[in-house]
Amino acid sequence: MKTHDDIDEPGPITLPVSVNRLPQNGMPVEFVADDAQRAALADHLDIVAVETLAVDLTVRRWKRDGIAVDGRIRGQVVQACVVTLDPVPETVDEEVDLIFVPETSRLARIEPTSDGELHLDPEGRDIPETFRGDTIDLGPFIVELVGLSLDPYPRSPGVEFSEHDTDPDPSGGKVSPFAALGRLKASDV
Repeated sequence: MKTHDDIDEPGPITLPVSVNRLPQNGMPVEFVADDAQRAALADHLDIVAVETLAVDLTVRRWKRDGIAVDGRIRGQVVQACVVTLDPVPETVDEEVDLIFVPETSRLARIEPTSDGELHLDPEGRDIPETFRGDTIDLGPFIVELVGLSLDPYPRSPGVEFSEHDTDPDPSGGKVSPFAALGRLKASDV
């Protein structure tokens, strides 16, 4: 299994957090992306712009050797409208709820059930991420959460796809999908 630590090239955001000695109540981590980081993130996500990006997290111990990270990611991004390519502003407001365990932890492995299948609860917690050493780079996880929060089909207000009839002979009735194959076969003869 490839972890975020195994990625060779650095992402647009790096946010290393030392988890060696965490305070009892957790350690606050605040991050505001600068111009270069926002531009790199926009390029990475293939969007028009990232205007603002702020992260407010708390990193604390979880169980015996795990790390819990929770908080919020907030920002303003601009995507291109899928119809007109006009800029479409969008607000990012994502909750962060991550669990990390050392790669040697038994919690890092999912045990198959007696039928040999892995059963995951879609409403349950995600599988813990793994880390090695005493530092976790939260940057790749922030990038992933921002990317997942984006509207996959952004549209300018009031813009809709216009319906075009692509049937060359609308009065010809329903066309069988095999008719095109028959025409191809006839042209080969």
